[in-house]
Amino acid sequence: MLAQVLDSVFHERHKMNRASHLLLLIVCITLCSCAANRLSHDEARRKIAEIGRSKLIPDAVEIRRVVSQSENEAIAEATITLAFQFKRATAKADWRIEAVRLGDRDWISLDELLAAIDEGRKRTTSQSIQQLATGIEKYRSTNGALPNARDIVTLTDILHPSYMQTLVREDGWGNPIIYEVTGGTTFRLVSKGADGRLGTSDDIVVENGRPVTP
Repeated sequence: MLAQVLDSVFHERHKMNRASHLLLLIVCITLCSCAANRLSHDEARRKIAEIGRSKLIPDAVEIRRVVSQSENEAIAEATITLAFQFKRATAKADWRIEAVRLGDRDWISLDELLAAIDEGRKRTTSQSIQQLATGIEKYRSTNGALPNARDIVTLTDILHPSYMQTLVREDGWGNPIIYEVTGGTTFRLVSKGADGRLGTSDDIVVENGRPVTP
């Protein structure tokens, strides 16, 4: 998700002829390896520094640890050094974060950063829900009926790994995706969206594999 967020911000800034790049303070990123060699800290650091073709300052990236890895997948936790610009309206007002900067890059407003992250979470959620919908359809095609599940945990226990390779249970905001059987042959998958409340305009809803407006 983070790489997608960065790519989106980089693309918009490029059209405005601004060479700004950003990363979150703490990054947890999955790195895939084509070779059988285990992921080293140096390799993880180099790959992170190349996200979105940003060519980050190498000294700004610190690999904290490689949490786990198999032959073809690894997870590295990294710390990215950022500068935060604080402002306040008057000498007695509260300080607030105005902008974020990495190295000698341009400052990026906090509102722009949060909006980009939120947009990335929306994309990730839509992709996750679509993976679930595809798994449900595969199950129905094989078994002639929808999965008999009362919630997302029960659903994914049925689908994973036979009908979907990746285990998906939460949306981009860390909330459980809702699974509902709405009829004998129909189902609905719902994310509560950024506000975490069901039935609001930012809900992400898929019915029978197709996105619908909440």
